[in-house]
Amino acid sequence: MPMTKFGFPPALITALRLMLGAFFIMSGLEKLLDLKFFGLIIAEYQILPSFLIPSIALLVSLCELLCGTMLLINLFARFSSTVMLCMMVIFIAAMINNIMRGLNHDCGCFKLLSQWYSLKEEIGIVPIIRDILLFILLLKIRDVVE
Repeated sequence: MPMTKFGFPPALITALRLMLGAFFIMSGLEKLLDLKFFGLIIAEYQILPSFLIPSIALLVSLCELLCGTMLLINLFARFSSTVMLCMMVIFIAAMINNIMRGLNHDCGCFKLLSQWYSLKEEIGIVPIIRDILLFILLLKIRDVVE
């Protein structure tokens, strides 16, 4: 069985790339469908000035959607995973910052899923661990895609 330069089967890397692509497409699309709500979530982090929030909400949504699509179709996958790595660092840092300041609110990750399954995902250890795992997976993909 052929292996990538880091010892992973190419089929596993492809499956991870497809999974992460779909994950970020879904995340970006749902944010894009309700930018006002996503803007409110961003405001709860109390990090950005209010005049930047609508632009940042749009930028994050489009970035997730575009990078997810590029990962899914394997077009500029290294660049896309690098952009998403940077975003994951920002997401993780923002959550840690708010936890340290004692702020407790929705993390803004998956509004539709939380509505469908009556889950409320607040900032905390679970979303931070999830984002760290996503970071590690993106790092692996970035290191092996052409």
